[in-house]
Amino acid sequence: MARLIGTLQLDAGSVEDQHISSGTKIDADKAQHLYRAWTNFDLAIGGTPVAREEIVHVCEVAGTIRQFAALCNDTGTSASVTFDLKKNGTTVLSSVVTITNATADRAVVDGTLSNTTVAVGDVLSIALAVSSSTGMQGPFAWCTIEENGAP
Repeated sequence: MARLIGTLQLDAGSVEDQHISSGTKIDADKAQHLYRAWTNFDLAIGGTPVAREEIVHVCEVAGTIRQFAALCNDTGTSASVTFDLKKNGTTVLSSVVTITNATADRAVVDGTLSNTTVAVGDVLSIALAVSSSTGMQGPFAWCTIEENGAP
């Protein structure tokens, strides 16, 4: 009978979904949890943008912000709004996301993240500022957060 001495370490990515039995229990702290936190600023799809800030996520464990993006269902005829992602009240973007009437309707505009780390208890909010909203409708913004540990 063979006896194993030491530790067996598999190459990263060598164990995939089909290798794990459906009855296998894997601790939640060994998985990465992705959350898509979003807001429509409490407006209907045809609602005109108004300045507002919404809390969208409270971090339960440490992690990383992976994405921030925004769109407007209809960008209007003479309109300009900005979206900002904040952690504990401070922006995490290198600059706000701006959508104007020159932006295509429903075009996703990605933000550039400058600070991506999050810690337990960090509060993420998304702010909408309005310069002009003539004809603009349906603002929507979201961020994707990866938390590494059990929620």
